[in-house]
Amino acid sequence: MANPYELRYSIYNDARSSLVEKFYNDYEIWNNWQFDKQATGECPIAERPLMPTHEEVLVEAEKIYEFVQKKS
Repeated sequence: MANPYELRYSIYNDARSSLVEKFYNDYEIWNNWQFDKQATGECPIAERPLMPTHEEVLVEAEKIYEFVQKKS
C-alpha cells in the first residue's frame, strides 16, 4: 500500500504522462500538416502545441484525484 506522498506523486506522474503524450500526438499532427505539400483544408490543430506547464499538470492531477476519491 502506498503512503499519501507516493500516491500523490503517482497521480502527478500519471497526469504529466497523459498531457505529454497528448502534446507529442498533437505536435506530430501539426508538424506533418505544416510540411505536407499535399495537405488540403485546415489543420485539425490550429496552433503549434506547447509542452504542458506545471500548472496544467496540477489541474489534470486534481481531476484524477477527484475521480479516485468518488465512491460511486
